[in-house]
Amino acid sequence: MGPTLATTSSSSVRRDFRLHEIHPRRRSFLWLDVLAAVLAATGITVVTLINLNYRGTDYAASDFKTLYASIWCYTQGWNAYSISNLQKVFVANGVVEPPSWYGHAPVYPWTTLALGAPLCKLGMVAACYTVTILDAILLAAGMFALARYAARQFNLGPIWRLAIPGLCAGAPLVAFGLDMDNVSLPASALCFLAFTQRDAGARHGSRVLRWAPVVALAGAFLLKPHLAIWVGLAMAALPERNGRAVVLRSLVLVAGFTALTAGVMAATGTLGMQTHAYLAMLRSETGPGASMSAASHELLPWVAQITSLDSIVGFWTGSAALRVGVTFIVLLGLAWPLWRQTRRVNTERGALLATGAWCVLGLLATYHRAHDAALLLLLVPWVVDRVRRAPLTWHAWAVALLYCVMSASPAFAVVQRWVAGVPVHSLTAFLLMRQVGLADLLLLLVVQLALVRENAGVREHRVPMVDAEELRVAA
Repeated sequence: MGPTLATTSSSSVRRDFRLHEIHPRRRSFLWLDVLAAVLAATGITVVTLINLNYRGTDYAASDFKTLYASIWCYTQGWNAYSISNLQKVFVANGVVEPPSWYGHAPVYPWTTLALGAPLCKLGMVAACYTVTILDAILLAAGMFALARYAARQFNLGPIWRLAIPGLCAGAPLVAFGLDMDNVSLPASALCFLAFTQRDAGARHGSRVLRWAPVVALAGAFLLKPHLAIWVGLAMAALPERNGRAVVLRSLVLVAGFTALTAGVMAATGTLGMQTHAYLAMLRSETGPGASMSAASHELLPWVAQITSLDSIVGFWTGSAALRVGVTFIVLLGLAWPLWRQTRRVNTERGALLATGAWCVLGLLATYHRAHDAALLLLLVPWVVDRVRRAPLTWHAWAVALLYCVMSASPAFAVVQRWVAGVPVHSLTAFLLMRQVGLADLLLLLVVQLALVRENAGVREHRVPMVDAEELRVAA
């Protein structure tokens, strides 16, 4: 394709980012990307399985065990959000319960429970092994998708691409998510697939591939809606048609699945009961003294810290009205310029940065634990590409450092001693108890600044976006 076509645009049609059509092609080395992703996912999974005892320790697959118990109650028509019912499932499977149910309450909507219903054909321990292996498969697929995306869109060479699965698998938050079998890991991997493959149908002219990112994003919505919604929002906000089409179709699938599930529940007489129980559980878990309370001053390890801005503000005030008001104003002040910059994006690097920025904002806007930051690994291709092209610029290094700050802390016992010796509202206590949220806030500012520079053309070269229809006609 010649340069004339590459610079052509149409004011009447939305345009798509197709840098892979413009960059000089390297030798693919697809097999190397497959091998690296599989080895990275296999390595971290083997370490997980060797070190964990699903039946005899409360730590192993802690989050999934609660989810499994909730799913099992759901399939039996019991209250899926009753702790006493969950305890019965643990006892029936001979699995040790958590020493305290604080922080272990079932928090997933009944759509997630319906999606996981087939797992109840297995016992709890067998389901833990199955989910760990499924997580590894999705993680490998997500890392492979990121590596191929970097090759296609950024012309990243095979040696540089090896860093992508290495960084993803080596992230402590990923290891913790796999230890807990938290659904944030497979949901994040599905989001990676949805974003990086959003133009697969147009590239290959395949209806099957057109639906692959749709199904991936719909699956992420059903697994963890408050995590996937930010990827969907970013893809819908980008000035291109591919992402918007993926989001719209995925929402149709989610709505259809939800309606079907609700219909079955209504027919069995459990819809009202499960919905009421779920909402009551959420009210209880976000109330004073609960594990999801924004005003909680309980000392938690970094992996359990809440990342939301609501929790940062809530550390200083007990007034719900003041906390909500300040949080809303700050979030609006952060979201408005990000929206404007997202609408100005005209390169694939900008699209990736904008989507990553919305993911970072999502961790601040809604309730999230630190391990949900595995979603931010979406930015790894940009970090690697930026270091390759301009190793002395600070943006990529700052992003990597702040992500590490979200997953690094002094030993928990040390932090406990430090906090015990200072006033409850001291700056020291604030920094230690809200470390993850503060790192996430700074990370958002850095990514937004990088996006502004990208949109302004402050980089080594600029490649304009190309209309997908024109590319298809030219082909």
